[in-house]
Amino acid sequence: MAEKTILPEKEAYEIADKFALISAQILEFRIEKREPPLSDEDAAELEKYEDSLDALVVLFRNYGIQLIGKKANEATVELRNAVEAGKKTLKQVNTIKQAINIAGALVDLAVAVLSREPKGILNAAQKVMAAIQ
Repeated sequence: MAEKTILPEKEAYEIADKFALISAQILEFRIEKREPPLSDEDAAELEKYEDSLDALVVLFRNYGIQLIGKKANEATVELRNAVEAGKKTLKQVNTIKQAINIAGALVDLAVAVLSREPKGILNAAQKVMAAIQ
């Protein structure tokens, strides 16, 4: 039988809350006045990521987070690190392209968490870290 890690409810809520904060940061970035302004395409892409994170946050809060597979503990650590790094970087990012890349990578990470597969989480966490660079 596959190894299973169920994050304690408090920790799952903390991760969900961080994703919710990231969604709010994406919203703030999207509506912030800037020169040049966001193109309609960039704004729509950011809004799509924002909406995706909001929906995933609801699932994490309602159903918790559990991982299945050999690297579940490692994936949990990388998940925490990537979410925190993404949240910090989105506060400081100024370029539209980087904001979109980070937002997309964070949505991929949230989807990977939903899949419960540690390998997917590890890969997605690496993409978040790469987008931050």
